[in-house]
Amino acid sequence: MDARSNSKDSAVSPDDIHYQMLKHLPSETLNTLLSILNDIWITGNFLSSWHQSYVVPISKPGKDTTNPTNSRPIALTSCVCKIMERMINNRLVWYLERHKIITHAQSGFHKGRSTTDQLVCLESFVREAFIHKQHVTAIFFDLKKAYDTTWKFGF
Repeated sequence: MDARSNSKDSAVSPDDIHYQMLKHLPSETLNTLLSILNDIWITGNFLSSWHQSYVVPISKPGKDTTNPTNSRPIALTSCVCKIMERMINNRLVWYLERHKIITHAQSGFHKGRSTTDQLVCLESFVREAFIHKQHVTAIFFDLKKAYDTTWKFGF
């Protein structure tokens, strides 16, 4: 289970299952867990505990900690559910890359790629255009505060 070994320890969720417990399971139990996860995938019947989380407010740096709008909520969800999410994500990325659905030029959602890769590509385009006396057009979106202004149900 690659998704299990790549998990970092975190606080416990409502189901009281820790990553350390999952990392030390014997192989027979791992096979049983895999069968359960495959059954959940096939049937779509998620465990009720996966619909619950502990929500902890984390204060934004440099902001007034007494004002609730200056904190961001962190939801502590089931470790088993997060492992299943990672497994699905790994399979999906593998499929998309194998069938060339995701372009090689995309950096987001690719392991080992980052914003820096896109900046290097942009610099290369600009330099190449400059050498050939051509133009380069770039459009940038600043999404830094996009989620701060999104309406949230219940607030």
